[in-house]
Amino acid sequence: MSALVLLSVVGVVLLYLGLFGRRTALAATGVAGLLGTIALIATGWHLESPLFAGIVRFDGPARAYTLLMAGATVLLFLFGVDYYARMQRNVAEQYALMLFSLVGGILIVSFSNLVMLFLGIEILSIPLYILAGGKRDSFRSGEAAFKYFVQGSFASGFLLMGLALVYGATGSFDLAAIGTWSADAAHGHDTVFLLGLLLTLAGLAFKLAAVPFHFWSPDVYEGSPTLITAFMSTVVKTAAFAAFHRFIAALHLPDAVGTMLLTMTVLTLFLGNVVALRQTQFKRLMAYSSIAHTGFLLLALVGGDPRSGDVLFYYLAAYTLATVGLFIILTLAKRAAQGEEHIRIFRGLFRERPWVAVAALLMLLSLAGIPFTAGFVAKYRVFMLGLAGGHVLITFFAVAMALLGIYYYALVVREAFAPREQEGGTLAVAPLNWLVITLCGVGVVALAVWPVALP
Repeated sequence: MSALVLLSVVGVVLLYLGLFGRRTALAATGVAGLLGTIALIATGWHLESPLFAGIVRFDGPARAYTLLMAGATVLLFLFGVDYYARMQRNVAEQYALMLFSLVGGILIVSFSNLVMLFLGIEILSIPLYILAGGKRDSFRSGEAAFKYFVQGSFASGFLLMGLALVYGATGSFDLAAIGTWSADAAHGHDTVFLLGLLLTLAGLAFKLAAVPFHFWSPDVYEGSPTLITAFMSTVVKTAAFAAFHRFIAALHLPDAVGTMLLTMTVLTLFLGNVVALRQTQFKRLMAYSSIAHTGFLLLALVGGDPRSGDVLFYYLAAYTLATVGLFIILTLAKRAAQGEEHIRIFRGLFRERPWVAVAALLMLLSLAGIPFTAGFVAKYRVFMLGLAGGHVLITFFAVAMALLGIYYYALVVREAFAPREQEGGTLAVAPLNWLVITLCGVGVVALAVWPVALP
């Protein structure tokens, strides 16, 4: 409760600081609020606190995901000091809206009632519709915001209808009560409950960018400001997957739902990796890469293994570190290339900024799942879960897709270590950006040595 209040208050304070023109205090205030949130969560780690009459429960997984999301937001706020310094307009609302969105993310990783799931998703999403259109002079940014809003509204409609049908079938919004009801064999073929589950999962799948609910992702990633794209691909993805897992883990899923999830997993793995092969714009490549990673994460969940929560958290932590760092490096290379986003803007990176190139290499290797990185450990654990769940063919298909994915990451590595054919702009790296890139680069290796698990 105190963490939610703190973040909300800090968001309002940021708006007032912007109103009085205190730009230099924005990032520092936001980071202070986030560090305070991390401290509150860490000091109350062993306390399971029901809030709002029990519809929110801060159990171990909820606290762990909150720490991961708050930590990622700290890295993005540190990046934001340099990112927003070049903008003449007021940016207080950018910081504040990210904090408000984070509040929604915290609510959906800790919900124990379907009403809070819906409210949390809306609190998470509405600020993002505004943030996606943050580049006011860019047509693509406006297009991204419009597409995200329209398709997000349809997803919310699916979710709300699904939750209404689940309530109609079970007579309760409480997750534990619904889980008990679904475990009764007599309810296994209830048509209303089945339809409600399918619609609810479809609404959640939109936030995961799982096929066939992925259409918004490439355009929104490409059109949104880079910092916001990084926020959506890390913090929002983490919150959505944590909520998705919390929902399906509490229920006894009918066979039809399990078949739907397996089909979604295969389609997501295939489309994400295959379409990524044809991408030359880095943001679109990362969008389809994100879709591909959604497929791997779904594979970890479909078997219903008790270890799936640990694997999911570890995978998301590894993915978050690599993605945040790469989007920062993209921003620096984009400035030097006068706004271009083609992967060739990374050419000559090693010669000009060796450590930045090495850090990028480590992050790309982690995303590709190459040994001695956190991404390799994460994918290995996913494949072991797939085999343990009896999904042998799908697991081998996922391995093949992982091998295919190495190619498009290798294209970026090749550009970073190739000599530059002609002189371009100087790639300037601010001290805070150095810090975040170093943390991300070292983190994807350290996490491979020191795996983390949910409490």
